Amino acid sequence: MRTSTTILAAALCSLAFALPSSLIRPRAGGPAIIAIPSTCTVTNPLVTASDASYQPAPATSDDLLYSAYYTSFSTNKTEMANQCLEQCYGYGYHVECKTAYWAENVAVPAGYYGSTGGQLETACLMFSRVFTAEDFVAAPQGQATDAVAGNIEC
Repeated sequence: MRTSTTILAAALCSLAFALPSSLIRPRAGGPAIIAIPSTCTVTNPLVTASDASYQPAPATSDDLLYSAYYTSFSTNKTEMANQCLEQCYGYGYHVECKTAYWAENVAVPAGYYGSTGGQLETACLMFSRVFTAEDFVAAPQGQATDAVAGNIEC
């Protein structure tokens, strides 16, 4: 009897680890903030029109590695945007994250940490590929303000 109980327990444990990743609960924390070395280059792929703000196009969602939406923790927007870029560099083994995007007043997607979405927050988004200007679309009026994007190539 003990053997069948052990086999059943092992099977249930194996099944629990094989469940789809969508059942994994979000956790606190994010990629480490690591200074980008001088051997790397950071280029700006954003459109530079002065009368509009831009955000990643919906077609880029398959390339999203990590996203964080939060209330701004500082009035120093340059510092916050730079931290997002350094977190992109700190993701994994410093080669997985290719583009970071940071902006204020970005609509949180539905389902983010169980929210209904739609509220405007500061966003730090990290992507697995290098972006070009064509990867961005104009944001709705008043959204994606002070947007900064950087491609990291090392």
